[in-house]
Amino acid sequence: MFAEALQTTTGTTAEHKSGGFPPFEVSTYPSQIFWLTVSFVFLLVVMWRVAVPKIGGVIAERKGRIQSELAKAEESRKQAEHAAAAYQAPILEARERARATSEAVRAEVTREFDKVKARADEDAHRKATEAQQRIATLQRQARWHIGQAAEEAVVDIVARLTGETIKQAEAAAAVRDVLKA
Repeated sequence: MFAEALQTTTGTTAEHKSGGFPPFEVSTYPSQIFWLTVSFVFLLVVMWRVAVPKIGGVIAERKGRIQSELAKAEESRKQAEHAAAAYQAPILEARERARATSEAVRAEVTREFDKVKARADEDAHRKATEAQQRIATLQRQARWHIGQAAEEAVVDIVARLTGETIKQAEAAAAVRDVLKA
């Protein structure tokens, strides 16, 4: 069907000569090389005159924008550092005041503690001294009472054993002699 349509348009099928793919025909090489060179030079000139300057302009513009952004970023970093320093200064000052207040309170508490401790030590020493004096007084009273009881017991024992009554002074002397030994 295709062959019939080709035959009707050209007249015959024999008239069409097939010589292969035209770029591979050796007879057309010089013209192909000429037009390749002309096209290459034309494209090179167009690239050199039109595209390269536009690309260079875009690159320069981007480089300038990058430098501008870097400068803005550096300025922002400096501002952030100043803001951080301004933020840290009151905090450090507050910490120093808190430390100083803490030290003052600690010193005051230590002084108060020392005062209270000294008063407590004085009270304890005074009460211990009073207690020792009371104990000494009670010991003296106990010794006197024991001596009195011993003297009465000696008088009573001598009276029961011997039937004689001795004087209180003799009984006291006998008790003192026994206690000294």
